[in-house]
Amino acid sequence: MLDERLFYFIHGVVTMYFFVAGTTRIRRKEASRLERLCGYVLLYWCFLETKDLLFYLAPEIRQSYISNLLILIDMTAVTAGCGFVIELLNAGWFTPRRALGLVSPFLLSIVAYAVTAMEWIVDATFIFVVCYSIGFVIYMVYAVRRYNRLLRENLSNVEYVHVRWLKWVATMLAACLVVWIASCYFSSWVVDSCYQLMLVSMWVVTLYFADRQRAPQIAPAVTAPAKASSEQVLGAALEHKLAQLLDEERVWLNPQLTLSDLAMQVGTNRTYLSNYLNNTLHTTFYDYINGFRLKAALEQLNDPATSVTMVELAESCGFNSTSTFRRVFVRAMGCSYVEYRDRILAQKRP
Repeated sequence: MLDERLFYFIHGVVTMYFFVAGTTRIRRKEASRLERLCGYVLLYWCFLETKDLLFYLAPEIRQSYISNLLILIDMTAVTAGCGFVIELLNAGWFTPRRALGLVSPFLLSIVAYAVTAMEWIVDATFIFVVCYSIGFVIYMVYAVRRYNRLLRENLSNVEYVHVRWLKWVATMLAACLVVWIASCYFSSWVVDSCYQLMLVSMWVVTLYFADRQRAPQIAPAVTAPAKASSEQVLGAALEHKLAQLLDEERVWLNPQLTLSDLAMQVGTNRTYLSNYLNNTLHTTFYDYINGFRLKAALEQLNDPATSVTMVELAESCGFNSTSTFRRVFVRAMGCSYVEYRDRILAQKRP
């Protein structure tokens, strides 16, 4: 049958993709901890795909005791993806003990079914996987917000360290989970093929961003001054020093400026400066610094005689990339760079 042959072809390609992508990351000499973990996760998915490819070549295995056992083993793939995401958001979190904690409920269900062959164990594990996935998505939403808040409070450049792309991956993962459950209950070569294509698409997107991901360089927090009187004096001095550094010395022209860098130049600690920005100025370090950069960009843009390009403008004002510049510009001005520029030119026409 054509659909069956197509399934095995797609399945084989996906298996090889996981193998090549996994081994490449593990064997890379300068691979980071996250890249190596990603490589091991990919090889585990390769094992799961190979297992299915070998066993499902025998038609009698489908809809049998062995088939259910294989499905239970497949469910452990959820924990592999969860471990990778947790390590991404909490560098250094992943350890063998914690990995065992993630996968232990699934191991128990595999052993229980292998011994008893009770069908309800498979159904109960399906329900558990759905609840497990929903719970992880809730955690991920919280963790991503916390992670992004940490970035905005410490970095003026979040390119290649932000994790906004995880929401796309989470959406694709949810779609894969739905199709996978359907493929388990409704035997169809077409549905199985769709699952394989959706699965590899999700990993292509994940690896595209994960390979560009950089660990944020954030210094450890230092205890802020405790006495209120000292804070008030320091607050006045801090305001003056910030004005000197930002208005006169224009330190924001450094595209890699961090909260720790600015705190060191001001002569205070990172915690106190962060509290001053958050509680007194009611802003984050990211918005504060990029506000100065945007102001400098607008001064040039408001001159109709300027011929500077957007790339040149972004670089000259301390933005590390045009994508960051566009994001900051649209958020502050409510329109794109091109729309704003056209509006300025139209106003200046006689």
